[in-house]
Amino acid sequence: MSNNNGNEDLIADYLGEAHDYLEQLNRILLALSEQDGSWPKEQVNELFRSAHSLKGLSACFGYERTNKVTHQLETLMSSVRDGKITPTAPVVRVMFDAIDLVTTLTSEIASSGGEQKSIDEVLADLQRVVNTPDAAPPVASAAAPAGAAASAPAAAGAPAAEAPKAKADKVEKGDKPAEGGNGADANETVRVRMERLDKMVNLTGELVVARSRFNLVARQLRPLQRVHELSVTSSDLTRGLNELQAVVERAAAGGGGEGDLAVVDRLRELAQRLQSGFEDLSGMGRVLRDVDDVAYDFDGVVGGIHEAVLQLRMVPLDSVFRRLQRVVRDTAEVVGKQVDFQVSGGDTQIDKRVADELVNPLVHMLRNSVDHGLEGPEARRKAGKSDRGHVEVRSFQRGSSVVIEVRDDGAGIDPVRVLAKAVEQGLVTPEEAAVMPPNEAQRLIFAPGFSTAKQVTEVSGRGMGMDIIAASIKRLRGSLELQSVVGKGTTFIVQLPPSMSILTSLLLEVRGTMFALPLTEVREIVELSRVNVQRVQQRQMIVVRERPMPLVQLPATYRFQGDGAAASATAPVATPAKDRGEHAIVFGFAGNEVALSVDRLVGKEDLVIKPLCPELAAVRGLAGMAIRGDGKVTLILDPSGFAEFALARHQGLQPAGAR
Repeated sequence: MSNNNGNEDLIADYLGEAHDYLEQLNRILLALSEQDGSWPKEQVNELFRSAHSLKGLSACFGYERTNKVTHQLETLMSSVRDGKITPTAPVVRVMFDAIDLVTTLTSEIASSGGEQKSIDEVLADLQRVVNTPDAAPPVASAAAPAGAAASAPAAAGAPAAEAPKAKADKVEKGDKPAEGGNGADANETVRVRMERLDKMVNLTGELVVARSRFNLVARQLRPLQRVHELSVTSSDLTRGLNELQAVVERAAAGGGGEGDLAVVDRLRELAQRLQSGFEDLSGMGRVLRDVDDVAYDFDGVVGGIHEAVLQLRMVPLDSVFRRLQRVVRDTAEVVGKQVDFQVSGGDTQIDKRVADELVNPLVHMLRNSVDHGLEGPEARRKAGKSDRGHVEVRSFQRGSSVVIEVRDDGAGIDPVRVLAKAVEQGLVTPEEAAVMPPNEAQRLIFAPGFSTAKQVTEVSGRGMGMDIIAASIKRLRGSLELQSVVGKGTTFIVQLPPSMSILTSLLLEVRGTMFALPLTEVREIVELSRVNVQRVQQRQMIVVRERPMPLVQLPATYRFQGDGAAASATAPVATPAKDRGEHAIVFGFAGNEVALSVDRLVGKEDLVIKPLCPELAAVRGLAGMAIRGDGKVTLILDPSGFAEFALARHQGLQPAGAR
């Protein structure tokens, strides 16, 4: 079968099944590699079956390179199963290299429909191990496995995202229809192209906007529910006029008053018309109450549909965490450290797009923890620790957000050493270093090019890994917090939204302009009337829970038209108390928090994120825009970018690229 046969439906099927077999091979081999001595025969047989199935699948579809590699891999596994070859570390490394190569070839098939990468070197290693086991190649560096782990999601998502126009709704082989008619088995799965899911998510996003508009109209119509009260009022008016007529008639009996009677007649006629009109409208109150009920039901149905569609794209983080085990194992092998790796919370659900983008920063975090964070065996013994270091990854749900923690029990980040290196590299001046708080100094590790490594290795030393982490998390609209205690260890805390398409936001109003702030970034909301606003060097500061932080204003930051406080971009912020808002929103990472003054808190709302228009694309501190239910545009603040931008102006600086 030709690789370029254009049968995209079959390619999608191949990619899906190949991914399943590769995942099984990685999982089983990783578990076996941790065992001492001979491997259990059942697990070796399972490993062999997965390799054999992948070989047969690739032969069926005509992917010769994959077929050749899996054939040699199957031969090696057969020798291990039969006891002819002992599964030493070099032998296991060759197996992993073969699996990584097939993963790369699968990604190439997904993106271009064919295989390009050379297989000669891996084939030679496999054949050499089979023929002369004692001549197995030395252990390779951790660079390749880490790269393989980072690229694995591409293969995982290939059937949906990268195979062009692949056929959707293909039931996986191995799932059987439920017996007895139309019912589906609980474990039955369906492959759906990501293109279709993206379209559904976008449509439900627009449905959320329509729901907001419908609710707004329903609220505006609520006063009309009092129409029946006006009808009662008109009836009272008619009765009053009748009584007035009786009085006038009695007065007329005494003489005169015909003109007054004519006036009363006209008034009575008008009142009767009014009453007749209100009687026609009296049913509207009931109709409008029904509209209110329908709006409530509509809100629930749309919310349910939206939640269900988002769940279609959700995957457990366990699929990501399994790949990280290879990273820790291989990195520890290269740097010569013993590491216990623990994972928890793998059942936490997250958007597949987010999961795919999350692998790379997690890889860099773990390699940093193993290489830089954990001490060597001798240093650990001197510190009273066990020879084996401990690295843990755990995830959990916090509200609507997903939190991932990467923790090690290593030496921690020494702020003194970091500052010395930062001054040496010109990232900060000696004067700035002298007054910089320890937690802020520790965050300098995220600066591009910063590294404390004494020499460049294949694992670290170029100073780009931590910068990649910060940039990746920011691109995912998440937050990254760093906690480190010298001698105890370091923890990276990543907080992410569950979806990339819908943003749960806190709406706020400043000078009549509506802004939105991601709700996951909001640490606290305080009433300014209950805190003491102080002025330090002509700049406003507040203390929240014994934590001092600057109080910034949007008008001063973005130079609202006609705002006197923002007349000079470099002028210190000194807004009079009467011009301050009622509330302040606290956001930012611990030790570098910012309080944003706002006039009014509007409430929480789910917003469909749209890209900024060209006129606003270069403005710092903005993440996007959204159209709310009333048809007005709301600007979405980028918390980290806005905090940096506002603080620069708060400190009397002119940020680069400021608008």
